[in-house]
Amino acid sequence: MIHKAKPELTLYLAEEALKNKFARENVRFQEILELQRDCRDYLSTENLRKIYARIMKAEVTKLMVEAVYQSLSSQEQEFIVMKYKNKKQMVAISLALNLSLAQLHIRHHAILEKISEYMLYKLSEEDLFNRKKIMNMIKLLERIIEFAEQYDPKKEYISVNWLEAIIERHDRYSQLLSKINEIMSEESFRVDIITAKMQNPYEKLDVLAEQCNLDKSGISRYLNSFVDDLKKYLE
Repeated sequence: MIHKAKPELTLYLAEEALKNKFARENVRFQEILELQRDCRDYLSTENLRKIYARIMKAEVTKLMVEAVYQSLSSQEQEFIVMKYKNKKQMVAISLALNLSLAQLHIRHHAILEKISEYMLYKLSEEDLFNRKKIMNMIKLLERIIEFAEQYDPKKEYISVNWLEAIIERHDRYSQLLSKINEIMSEESFRVDIITAKMQNPYEKLDVLAEQCNLDKSGISRYLNSFVDDLKKYLE
């Protein structure tokens, strides 16, 4: 769930992040750091750290949006490209994707919510079936921790409490990934069903049931048990 106090703000930030994904002028983080190093003699240490922090925040946001984008269905990705890269109107997109405007707005809102959650370093129950997305989150958190240790080792500018929360979440998600890998290493019918879900995360239950030769209630029961085993690693 997105920020309850200011839902409009979180959705706005998610939409801005999507717009930036397709911005023409995308300079790599490393290139900007090299430029800042060239200017080191003209900037104070405090200003340099502030600049580095802003650059890092922008880079992390970009990577977060990309991680969510890659986890979307092909149709949702097509919608994002049409709206944010090609800048098409919703009516034109509706016709192209053969979806009603109401359906399109619902999907758009859902995508923005996914990005908002990821930007808050949160994983959802849906993400439990996407190991790549979990691994991307762990790498992002590692990058933030490494950045803090390298550019502000004395914690003069970065909040200690915030950094501790990032470290705690990194450790928890690392444990989550280890637990998923442990479960998936087993040889069982349950794992076969979970694997089918991971391979086709947007497939309907009745299709998965046919693939696994089991009724929908059985499929749902196995998937729910998997989620229940891992809930403690989520907030």
